[in-house]
Amino acid sequence: MNTGRKDIGYYALNKLASAGAILLLFTVISWLLPEASNRLSSILGKSAPIEHWVYGYALIASLTADAALSLLPPVSRLKQAALYAAAGFLFFSLLESTAGNILWNRGVIGVILLLLYFKGKESFTSQSLITLFFALVVPLLCWTVM
Repeated sequence: MNTGRKDIGYYALNKLASAGAILLLFTVISWLLPEASNRLSSILGKSAPIEHWVYGYALIASLTADAALSLLPPVSRLKQAALYAAAGFLFFSLLESTAGNILWNRGVIGVILLLLYFKGKESFTSQSLITLFFALVVPLLCWTVM
C-alpha cells in the first residue's frame, strides 16, 4: 500500500477517534448533568444535536487548524495549541450573528472543543486498538444510548 495513503488513513482515524472521545465526554456529561447539557444547547444557539457540533462544526474547524499548521514552518506545541484555540474561538463565535455574552460563551466552547481535538491528536496513535475503538465503536454506542 502507498505510504501516503496510509498516512492519510491514520490521520482520518485519529480525527474520528478524537471526535469519538469528545462525543463520549459530552454523552457522560449529559447523563450526569442534564441541565448542563440543556445549557450548552442554549449557548450554542442552534437546535442541532451535540454529535453535529462534534462531527460537523468542530471537526471542520480542527481540519482547518491542521491545514493552517501545515502551511507554517514547524512550531512548538504551545503555538499549535494556540492556533487550535484561535480556530475554535473564531469558528464557533462567527457561526451566527449574535452579540454579547452568547458570542463569547460560544467562542469559549469552541476553544474547549478544539483543544480536546488537539489533545486527541497527540493521544491517539495509529497502531493502537484504542484508536479504532474510539473511532468506530464509541460513537455507535453513544448514538444508540442517546
